[in-house]
Amino acid sequence: MKNLIYLLLCATQISFAQTNNSIDFKKIESQALKTAKTSKHADLITDFIKEYKTGASVSSRDLIFDFVGIGVYINPTNNTTKLLPAKYTLNLKTRLSGIGVVGLEKESLSENQLKFLSIYTKNPSKIAADDYYMEFKYHTFRIEGKLEYANSAFLADQNYTTYFTKKDNWLYAIGVSKTSDEFILYKFDTQAMPKDDYMLIQMEKDRQVKWAQQSKLRAVFPMYHDVRIDEIRVALAYLLREEPYKNDKTLTEYASRMTRKLDRENIRKFTTELDYFLDLKIDEKAWKFKSDEVLNLKHTSAHALADIYFGNENYKLAEKFFLRSLLDFKIFSAGGSNAQKDANRIIVDLSRVYDKLGKIEESIGYLVPLLNGNGNIDQATGMLNNYIANSKIDKKTFKKQLDASFSTLDNIRGDGTYTFIFNGKVIFFYSVFNKTASSFANEVMETDFYKSL
Repeated sequence: MKNLIYLLLCATQISFAQTNNSIDFKKIESQALKTAKTSKHADLITDFIKEYKTGASVSSRDLIFDFVGIGVYINPTNNTTKLLPAKYTLNLKTRLSGIGVVGLEKESLSENQLKFLSIYTKNPSKIAADDYYMEFKYHTFRIEGKLEYANSAFLADQNYTTYFTKKDNWLYAIGVSKTSDEFILYKFDTQAMPKDDYMLIQMEKDRQVKWAQQSKLRAVFPMYHDVRIDEIRVALAYLLREEPYKNDKTLTEYASRMTRKLDRENIRKFTTELDYFLDLKIDEKAWKFKSDEVLNLKHTSAHALADIYFGNENYKLAEKFFLRSLLDFKIFSAGGSNAQKDANRIIVDLSRVYDKLGKIEESIGYLVPLLNGNGNIDQATGMLNNYIANSKIDKKTFKKQLDASFSTLDNIRGDGTYTFIFNGKVIFFYSVFNKTASSFANEVMETDFYKSL
């Protein structure tokens, strides 16, 4: 008896699922054929209805690849139709699918899109050579959903529920709007796309997923030297071959802990080790032509510590190590561009640190050198405008403070390290270009930012 009740319950649930997730095809058919009477896509609509009615159920195997095709958008209320490029896509990593048309909101399609539709409606087998297809095959949709199966496959997302059938090598689908009487008739030739393209499409999706994951990591774990960071292990390998480093038990132990490739995540476990590396005595002349990794060990370690503490919201320590990586351990680079880019990034991050610490003079002051021909002008301008607006700084007063700072420029070491005083605060920066008080002033005064004050 219990088994019978269980079977009845299961049957009821299955029956409910099939009824609840089935399409009101008679309504769709009636509206589609009525609209077709005045549509230039009448033949496509009537043929679709005929084929869909006699189609077979679609299983998960039928929907494991991407397909390009056509979609006829129908608005029964306005009695309007549109023929548009259509795409079905499945991401094997996320197991989410998307289906839709492109160009629905536009008044007219591009010439390439119209050419694509012309080829596809006449002979889909020739679509692989089409220029628009080469781009469109990688198209994905922001709104996706998970395929479900009752009588046949269906896909429900935020805007549409789409029902699939198949016949021969054709896949048909009807996407029914959840908010209006609109619907879309999809038609895909499952043999139109070359088999090799399926692999290329999935590789691109994998790349996008990886990039999205990396973007999240960058936000949580900032690390400017994300690629260079593993050079720390290379530097240690070089050092531990020679005296006095190979007899340094602490260095040997710390190096032995770094068995895996260093990246923006695992480097955060080695703050003690990174701090220790900063105190190593390294003869730069002896290593100049032997290992750039050794020459940059201290800079890479200091910059990594700064990024780690910034990500941990320990802004005082972030300030300390950003300054050390800028002033004490400059990056060694055969060309000046890498050194300048590195210094610019540190300056931007120092500005952010001081903003977090509520030190508005420093946060503004550190951005001024970036207006001075060192690059990053657009970024500096945007940040300065935000600081001025958020802190409600009077622009005339700010301009006077800025003008007064130019004459305080000082090349303190003769190695590209400069200081100037902005509103009583000493600001450090690095430039591969020689600066004088007059050139410093002139370059800033020529910027759109200065002229806006």
